[in-house]
Amino acid sequence: MATKLTDLAALGGTPASGDLLTVVDISDTSGGAAGTSKKVTYANLGTGGGGGGGNIISGGARMNIATSQDAGSKCMMWGGGLGFCYYIWTSNAGNNPLTTGGDLGTPGSTQMTVDLDQITNGTFRVPVAGTAGVYVCQEFDSAAEVSGVVMRYMMWKCDAATVTALQNGTGDSGSLTATLVASSKLTVPASAQNIKPMVVTSSNGVALAAGDLVFGTTVYDGTVTVTQFFATNIQMFTT
Repeated sequence: MATKLTDLAALGGTPASGDLLTVVDISDTSGGAAGTSKKVTYANLGTGGGGGGGNIISGGARMNIATSQDAGSKCMMWGGGLGFCYYIWTSNAGNNPLTTGGDLGTPGSTQMTVDLDQITNGTFRVPVAGTAGVYVCQEFDSAAEVSGVVMRYMMWKCDAATVTALQNGTGDSGSLTATLVASSKLTVPASAQNIKPMVVTSSNGVALAAGDLVFGTTVYDGTVTVTQFFATNIQMFTT
């Protein structure tokens, strides 16, 4: 005899990824005009029409690129020394581990040694598992030396030791790392770039789990003679 749903025992917690649920597939009428009952795993619920992933963080500020942070040398942090929501971002997360010339690295493999106190103001928790993505809306300084420069945008996941250091308040150990999870780039227009903003979205992201800690950076491949300013809006997300 069939058991009513209301008579079943409560699970008492979040379903495991392999736990099964019943759905009605309305596109399959072999079981009846209204559809056919089928099973689906809890992990697969977020991959269909209901949508998976979600926004991790959105925001913006003025990115400052100084003479010590140009030529592809630094990964400039999205969120400076005074916080993510402060209107100026001037800090770097660490030395850029990649070459200049637009190298986007290998998500899931490329690593960067991080300065813990520099990444904390721009580090956020992934709320929903999915594929990492980053979107940037970029304005450019009007200076001639900015024209034609490659700018790169990178999303990083804090590695286990970095997460532990943040959780336990142990600070830098000298070898804390983050792993690249998504990246993209653009080339600044060759003229009148201050009135030609651009947008770019990554397409090479790798999987993130709910609870991972992530942050984002900008790499400026050009050379500046004075500090240049770039109004930047960013979004980190999962799909």
